[in-house]
Amino acid sequence: MKDNSKIIIQCILTGKNNEALAYLYKDPLRKIRKFILMNSGTLDDADDVFQDAVIVLFQYVRNGKYKEEYELDAFLFRVAKNAWIDIARKKQKMIKTSFTGFDIGDDHDQLRDIIKDEQLTLFQTLFDKLEDNCKKILSYVIFDKKSMKEISTLMGMKDEKVAKNQHYRCKKYFTKLVSENKETLNLLRN
Repeated sequence: MKDNSKIIIQCILTGKNNEALAYLYKDPLRKIRKFILMNSGTLDDADDVFQDAVIVLFQYVRNGKYKEEYELDAFLFRVAKNAWIDIARKKQKMIKTSFTGFDIGDDHDQLRDIIKDEQLTLFQTLFDKLEDNCKKILSYVIFDKKSMKEISTLMGMKDEKVAKNQHYRCKKYFTKLVSENKETLNLLRN
């Protein structure tokens, strides 16, 4: 367990909840928000799921179920991820990731989660460089699985052909951004 995790666990055990929460509301919350927002959720959804995950963490620690080999951030992320998958299924929303279970002790899964998080962060950074129009078009195609006809209607374009041309240009430009960024290419190949 990392030193930071030990401090947080000790804070929870000794009732220093504000100190523990101050840390938890920084990095782990950001990662959980990003995951839920990328998977059909809202900021409110993310905050609710995060709070539930924090409650689970506190219960595990106080009941002596939290083990030293657990990575604190990974534990919270997995609890939140599994909770969101359940919620999204109930809401019949589509989740882009596969269910991997609750096997916290598996270092390979934790490493894979870290790599995926880095990939998403780099992808999002490059995606943010696109014009709003391109972001919308690519989001409609990739995440919402909209047809060119639907996109042309949603975006007030003349016809499907215009949507197709815009999509092609946006995809080409985004591909160029990715290919020019060696760090992203290396990370995406993992």
